[in-house]
Amino acid sequence: MKKRVRLFNFLIDSVIFFIIVIIFSMLLKNYIARENLNYFMIALYYLYYLIFEYTTGQTIGKIITKTKVVNIDNDLKPSFSTILLRTLCRLIPFEIISYLFSVNGLHDRLSKTTLKNI
Repeated sequence: MKKRVRLFNFLIDSVIFFIIVIIFSMLLKNYIARENLNYFMIALYYLYYLIFEYTTGQTIGKIITKTKVVNIDNDLKPSFSTILLRTLCRLIPFEIISYLFSVNGLHDRLSKTTLKNI
């Protein structure tokens, strides 16, 4: 898996999430205080990855680049606990920097998952 595909996945998912943030901000601005809205959006960011990767094995970025999350040892769909670990590993500070040293990020290595072309 090339680093370029990983970068495209990240950029596409970031744009999609930015659009989601704008929509939710407009819908919730009268109901949730601005400082609390930030916490809601952080939780939503991780839910985006958890829900998409668990249900389909793909985020919108991965759908566009035709890649899918699989277990590293058998190419099968990861369990919920594996996807949860993968998502929680995204909380590791500077996790994104791990791509400077490897094609797979820390969230891949620690959860024993990878991306596969479909």
